[in-house]
Amino acid sequence: MAGRNCGKVTAGNLTPSGCALVALLLLAAALSPPTAVAQRTPQPVFTELFIYDPAAPSQLLGKWLISSQLDTKLQPLRVGVVEDSSGVPVGRVTVQEGDGLEGASEAMLQARHYICDSEGSRAADVEAEPGGIVPSERAEIQVRSDRATGAGELVKFDELVWYRFSFKIAGDWPHDVPAAGRQPCRTVIHQIKQDSFKGGKSCNASPFFKIEARPLGDDVRFFAQVAAGTPCTQPPMVTRGQICRRDLPRESWTTVQVRLNPAHDASGRVDIWLNGAFCGAYQGPMADRDYGARRNGAPFINAQPRFGIYRDWRAETQTIYFDKIMFWNADPAGHPDWNMSPPPPG
Repeated sequence: MAGRNCGKVTAGNLTPSGCALVALLLLAAALSPPTAVAQRTPQPVFTELFIYDPAAPSQLLGKWLISSQLDTKLQPLRVGVVEDSSGVPVGRVTVQEGDGLEGASEAMLQARHYICDSEGSRAADVEAEPGGIVPSERAEIQVRSDRATGAGELVKFDELVWYRFSFKIAGDWPHDVPAAGRQPCRTVIHQIKQDSFKGGKSCNASPFFKIEARPLGDDVRFFAQVAAGTPCTQPPMVTRGQICRRDLPRESWTTVQVRLNPAHDASGRVDIWLNGAFCGAYQGPMADRDYGARRNGAPFINAQPRFGIYRDWRAETQTIYFDKIMFWNADPAGHPDWNMSPPPPG
């Protein structure tokens, strides 16, 4: 049997015996599989586990920006780290009435004429009015990057990116039951955006990819939305499509996994999974090809991934928790934090 008989090595023969060769090969084989697996399984290029001192929330600022619209004195109160019931540190984002408020007229402020209440959203009626603007509030964290050079950017046009995050809706969310003709209240928990500009002025572009969790009775209405076209024309020429619409429970962790190829043409694609199960896909253009933000003449995603709460103006407090935010720039198949059923073919 090969390898069982070992020839001797003499002083005049420095060639290893067949047995020694076999031993070396077996040793190499024994050592190589873990190395090969490690090479085949890409590691995340960005990981946030929120392992910070809860008493020093400013530690978050090494990786994140906090909404500039939010008063700096409120930022450490609205964004921080807490210990989950399981003993694991997680990120916490809270929005209260007036946080980062934009678009409210003096008359609306005096009358406290909120856009959202327990009977749903008035946004459609307000937008139908001449010059109608829907006031919004926010508290979000955004991946820190250098807009001038692109350093730190995780999402880029025409480049595949894979990412995951877990979130939990707190018990303080309102239990809206929309009245006839009203929709559940806009509540964005994650977004990626390319701003649009014309004549040096912002056109108030929508995020080209966002995820919402709208209060609805005892649950929340979850869905992802993709937007394409330009808001800079009159009227705006923007199309929107929703995928992965589900009603989810509160106070329970949900894991979202996304495979995204942002593109202005038909090569654009999004695949999304919820708790490991495939939930929906979109194929087609995204963002604004004509007036979208550019750097050195090339389009770029100037608003990198955001997590938190961006909502229509309302009185109630809302809190959301995040955990294990990870991004990959290569297929993470086989990584322990990327386990799911594959999407359908096509």
